[in-house]
Amino acid sequence: MDTGKTPISQQELLYDPMFAKRPDLLIKDDPDKGILGKIALKKAAFIIVLVFFISLSMYFSFRTVSKPVYTFEENGSFENGEPAYCLTEYHGDNRQVLVLDFVCDENDVPDKTKRVSEIRKYAVNCNESLSFIYISADIDMIDPKAFYTCKNLKAFFVDENNKSYTSIDGILYRTENGVPVEIMMCPPKNQEYLASLGLGAKAPLSPDETDAYFEVLNKLYAEIPSVTTNKNRLQSDTEENFSTVTIPETVTVINELCFAECYDLRHIVFNEIITDIESLAFFKCKNLQELDIPDSVVNIGSDAFSSCTSIKDIFIPTSVSSIGHHAFYDCSGVEVVRMECSEEKAKDIDLGSAWLPEKRKIVMRPIGVSYNEEREVK
Repeated sequence: MDTGKTPISQQELLYDPMFAKRPDLLIKDDPDKGILGKIALKKAAFIIVLVFFISLSMYFSFRTVSKPVYTFEENGSFENGEPAYCLTEYHGDNRQVLVLDFVCDENDVPDKTKRVSEIRKYAVNCNESLSFIYISADIDMIDPKAFYTCKNLKAFFVDENNKSYTSIDGILYRTENGVPVEIMMCPPKNQEYLASLGLGAKAPLSPDETDAYFEVLNKLYAEIPSVTTNKNRLQSDTEENFSTVTIPETVTVINELCFAECYDLRHIVFNEIITDIESLAFFKCKNLQELDIPDSVVNIGSDAFSSCTSIKDIFIPTSVSSIGHHAFYDCSGVEVVRMECSEEKAKDIDLGSAWLPEKRKIVMRPIGVSYNEEREVK
């Protein structure tokens, strides 16, 4: 029967963007391709594939939503033979406080017969609600990447009887014989937290004190911004008085991701015994303005200062023997990297690929290296 519509092949349809406005056209089967040319079969195959991927997406979305708040694993035992447990995953959305002491159920009710001794890598990962983490005396192993990308984390509080870790001004350290030797993590909102204490908030040394802290903090957030700066007192105080971190004199290692995405950090004061600045240690500290690498540093890890766009000067002392790949990637404020050693000695340094900064906004303008440089006296 003649429908009055003009047949059109699929090939022709591909090159006819006006097809949607031409209802008189009709797609027909391609007899040259046999059964594979049947339009109905292709439609059915398309629908099946579409349904498959939609179902797959819904499955993984459901799995994500339905994850338990806590996942613990038995992991060895304490000296008295009591079983020890490890936190492997935490998914407590909208909870501002995390207490790490006992195995807990979904309602944060602890089983005091099951003590936690370890926090696994990425256990508390990409959590944007947490502000405070409390660590018990029993925890003796925390992976450096355990708390990666907790963007609103303000402070750690470690039980004073813990023999492996401590916190100073809310920053987490690993200790030996009670002395801090590694800096584990500076919470991204630590500088803001310290500023809030300076403006009258009380440090919540126990979980029961957090409500009072947040009540004061909310008032500071709500203050009317200054006419001249467009910033409230908390913002201004964070930048002016609490944007510097001084590394304790006993610390030798700055761990992986330690200061990653600490946007309020503007100045870092190193001690004179630090040997290792690990991978991603200062990743995306975009407001870090000064970098005074001490003569004790031997290793600078991969992406250690990547995307620190406000740094203006990079001086590499002769003590450095290893620089990882992309260590200074996108440090776009630097004009030249200054090395204390000679060009000949620089060949002995273990250099990763693309370790130098680059001018991403200026086409074909690489950052150069200057040798036999001297440290600037400040």
